[in-house]
Amino acid sequence: MVYCTYGMNTIKRTGELRMDGRLTAQEMLKHARHDYMNALHLIRMQLDLGMEDSVRETIDSAVERGRRESMLGSLGMPLTESWLLTFGWRFPEYELELSVDIRQPGEPAADRQVERFLEELFDRLSDGLSPYAEYRADIRVETNENGWMVGFSLTGPFDLTDGLPERQEDTPFRFTHEAMEDGLELIVAGRKVDR
Repeated sequence: MVYCTYGMNTIKRTGELRMDGRLTAQEMLKHARHDYMNALHLIRMQLDLGMEDSVRETIDSAVERGRRESMLGSLGMPLTESWLLTFGWRFPEYELELSVDIRQPGEPAADRQVERFLEELFDRLSDGLSPYAEYRADIRVETNENGWMVGFSLTGPFDLTDGLPERQEDTPFRFTHEAMEDGLELIVAGRKVDR
């Protein structure tokens, strides 16, 4: 079985999401196919109802989402990219919006540590989510000549009794967080290292 491996745990399990939160290649294709079919069904329904303007909006939205997801390939941090691309499948509690502004590659040497930290962060957040509340995640990925940043504006009620994970002293990024009236603002960012 082929896995999209990221993180240090590898648990072989078929079918659904594995215990360590990683998706196999088959599972990723299954989710992608499901999303594709949903978009086609929506377009078909809109056509059947004579909603031509809505069809155009749906197609434009799908094209723009694909463009943003494709831009993540320029990040140069493949594990972080995979984590971001599968976020909506693994954390379906959130309505997701992604914005990407990549002007330079990120920092490949930080990739594995960033992915592990994000996984731990959202596993911890998931423990405190209410099944009766609505949640939204606006994710921003930005890079420039000086560094890179992955930011999360999360709305909804969060129970932070257990707190958020702390980054290790030797990690090549910083983590800031702020509780807001309607949610959380989280930023994982690092500087560009010249080689």
